[in-house]
Amino acid sequence: MSSLAHIEASDDGCVPARVEQWDFIPLILEAMSEQNVGQRKLALKTGISKTRLGLLLHSDPAKRAPMFVYELQQVLAALDINIVQAMIAIETYSDPALFLDERFQTSLVMLAELFKGLPAMLVAALDEIEGMDGTEVRKEWAGPLRQAVVEKLVKEVSAVMARRVQLAQISTLSLLLWMSTMATDLLDPLLA
Repeated sequence: MSSLAHIEASDDGCVPARVEQWDFIPLILEAMSEQNVGQRKLALKTGISKTRLGLLLHSDPAKRAPMFVYELQQVLAALDINIVQAMIAIETYSDPALFLDERFQTSLVMLAELFKGLPAMLVAALDEIEGMDGTEVRKEWAGPLRQAVVEKLVKEVSAVMARRVQLAQISTLSLLLWMSTMATDLLDPLLA
C-alpha cells in the first residue's frame, strides 16, 4: 500500500526490500468508535468529504486510498489526537485500544513532551561543542542515548516513589503519635 498514512521506517534512511509501516488507520477507527464519531460527523469536522473518508478509512487495507499528510493531520485534530502522541502510540502499542486507555495517557503525554524540542536541543548542544562540525555524529549513538534516557527515567521515578513511601510512613507515624496523645489525654482523667 502506498498510503502516506503509513510512514515507512528504516534504520539507515533507505527504503529496504521489506518496509515496516506505521498504520494510523486502526488508531483512527478505534478513536472514532470510542468517541462515537461516524464518518459523516468526521467529514464535517475535517472538511474532508464523506466519500473520501470512506476510501481513506476502508476496512480492507488493500482498498484504501493513499492519505496525504494534511488529511492525517485534519483527522487526528478532529479526534483530539496529538500527532506526536499518535506516532508514539503506533510505535509503542500493538493494540490501538491501548492508546485510548487512560492508564497510558500520562505516559504518552510525557513522551510527546520529551520529544517536543528535543531534536533542536540536541543539535544546539552538539553545535556548542568546540571543534565539532556535525560530521562526527553517528547513527550508532542513538542506542546508548536511548539507554541513558531510560536509565535516568527509572532512577527519577524510583526516587519519586521512595519519597512517596517515606512521606506515607511519616504521615502514618504522625497519625499514630496523634492518636497516642489523644488516648493519653482521654485516659489521664479516668486514671487519676
